[in-house]
Amino acid sequence: MKKAATIEVAGYTTLPLQLPPTSIYPTPATHYLYIRPHEPRIPDPDSTRSLFIVNTPIDTTEVHLRHLFSTQLSAGRVERITFEDVPVKKPGLATATEPNLSHRANKKRKRITADDLQSTLDEITPPSTWDRALHKSGAHAIVVFADKPSMESSLKAAAKAARKNTNLIWGDGIPLDRIPPLGVQRYISHERRRYPERSALLRSVNDFMTVFEQVSEARKKEESKKAGVPDEDGFVTVVNGPKLNSVAREEEMRELVERQKKKEEGLEDFYRFQSREKRKERQQLLLRRFDEDRRKLADIKMRRGKIRPE
Repeated sequence: MKKAATIEVAGYTTLPLQLPPTSIYPTPATHYLYIRPHEPRIPDPDSTRSLFIVNTPIDTTEVHLRHLFSTQLSAGRVERITFEDVPVKKPGLATATEPNLSHRANKKRKRITADDLQSTLDEITPPSTWDRALHKSGAHAIVVFADKPSMESSLKAAAKAARKNTNLIWGDGIPLDRIPPLGVQRYISHERRRYPERSALLRSVNDFMTVFEQVSEARKKEESKKAGVPDEDGFVTVVNGPKLNSVAREEEMRELVERQKKKEEGLEDFYRFQSREKRKERQQLLLRRFDEDRRKLADIKMRRGKIRPE
């Protein structure tokens, strides 16, 4: 009796793939993908509908994995794919340009810190000189599906294909124009992309300089706010730079006074002598008002005395 092939290793479903022969290596080879549900240490909203794939081929692209799950396995719909060695671009922060100022007018403005701008600055890079990324051996990827049922059906389809020993040829059926070619054409394209168009390069440089200036301004504002404000230990940070003008100084002093008032809230009658002083202040205020009223009455009587009836 023939022994069934092992389709699961350490919790991973093993999916064999046939790498197509090439002119350099005409012998077909078998490559194994290891698939399991994505279970990160810190769960995110997409982890329940994601698959974690280990040992992806070095020429893997998003098109390859989409074609594998949607066409070759006829399973769930893929939403996006994240590779281990390919940085993911986060949604950038809008810069303070004229078009988006009107868009912000009707919305509550969110406070953007210098660290937020710095992260946006780090993501701005010049145009890439490669049209296709190659991965290291044994790299992993995270495939996010449209929903959890799509993920579960894809995992079941992979296990079924492994159990039935289905012949899955890597990249079979993908149109040639959807994937940049490898070999000599890859390096010809690389040589051409080393000299990008002036408009693309200028756009990248302008974006970098715009965000860089915003980072510098945000850093200066944060440092100016720290100047003259004691920290938790009572020390004052001394910064090097031009002194603030009178308007900025007044605003800073107003903020300090308001901050001090907030600290003193609820502590007005904390000590007994404070209560005594408040009573004395109220008594003096009443005496002053009494003296003022008495003077006003005396003035009125004097004015009435000068008026003589006819």
